[in-house]
Amino acid sequence: MEETRHDECYNFRFRPNYGSGMQMLQRIDNEPGDAYHIVNGSTMLIDKGYHPCCVLPGYEMYYFTILGGLSQRSLKQYFQPTHAAQLHTIPGIMDMVEKFK
Repeated sequence: MEETRHDECYNFRFRPNYGSGMQMLQRIDNEPGDAYHIVNGSTMLIDKGYHPCCVLPGYEMYYFTILGGLSQRSLKQYFQPTHAAQLHTIPGIMDMVEKFK
């Protein structure tokens, strides 16, 4: 089953609220993409590609995700091939993957 076609909207929050991070957008696996500085309340629309994000050391980041698409089919995720081994090193991520099959 291929990945479901959804646009994603992320809204970010930081603790403390003056924290910040970065949202990366890559269109092609392992190729440079765009990077955006995100702060408390930042909103990003992700229409395609890989979109990892990170937080500055010493801060906590939360993001709320809204999915929109032409299908009501459940979310099917596709992880970036270059970093697929990470699926087995991040606690709880395989449980999340199983949930959305």
